[in-house]
Amino acid sequence: MRFDGRVAIVTGSGQGIGRSIAMMLAAEGAKVVTNNRKPGRDGGDAATVAEEIKEAGGDAIAVFGNVADNNEAQKLVRTTVDKYGRVDILVNNAATMLRGPIITYTEPQIRDIIDVNLIGTIFCCQQVIPHMARQKYGKIVNISSGAGLQGEPNMAVYSATKYGVIGLTEALAPELGYYNINVNAVCPGAISTRMSRDSGSGYTDNILRREIMPEDVAAAVLFLASDESKAITSMWIPVTSGIEKRVLPPKPLFTV
Repeated sequence: MRFDGRVAIVTGSGQGIGRSIAMMLAAEGAKVVTNNRKPGRDGGDAATVAEEIKEAGGDAIAVFGNVADNNEAQKLVRTTVDKYGRVDILVNNAATMLRGPIITYTEPQIRDIIDVNLIGTIFCCQQVIPHMARQKYGKIVNISSGAGLQGEPNMAVYSATKYGVIGLTEALAPELGYYNINVNAVCPGAISTRMSRDSGSGYTDNILRREIMPEDVAAAVLFLASDESKAITSMWIPVTSGIEKRVLPPKPLFTV
């Protein structure tokens, strides 16, 4: 299996994309630390996902905490190293989204989006880098967005944070290359998750006219987290079915 002996942290892994990433890493042999802000009232949180992994024969623990708080990000990484002795993979997936004209956002809403999507990613990177550098090995995969490649109206603050994640990725890669740490990003399009449904995103407005599933994103993440991508750094992979190309015709151009 691709990740035997590896230890992975996946933030925002109580549901959706993060859950799929955690489950697929574990299925490939990784020890996984799941995370989200706090326990869910009806399950569907990091602890639930960790239990799913263990029931499937894998090894996982859950650490609750808001990564936008540096103390919580530090606790997440410290708990991982205390439990497993190392950290090899960090997937910065935790995110929040709000749709609407920017003039309608309150200051707390703006700060929450920036804090979780960008500041939390920075804090988690800061915390894992010393461990990865000492072991001369690491894979950091940041989850950006199609909205981080082309600004989305009614998602201005979210888009800004996801552009920031791309910039962080491109800046960190040369900082960390000496220590054999790869830093890359994945940019999902409109994925069929609860967060995208709540935001009103469409699922099939893309070149392939198909829903993009969390597992599609997870497959790209696993590639970047594996040694198959050892020669790739400072790059991003769009998992968008080509929607950012803006070339979707209104109907088929030919029949067969």
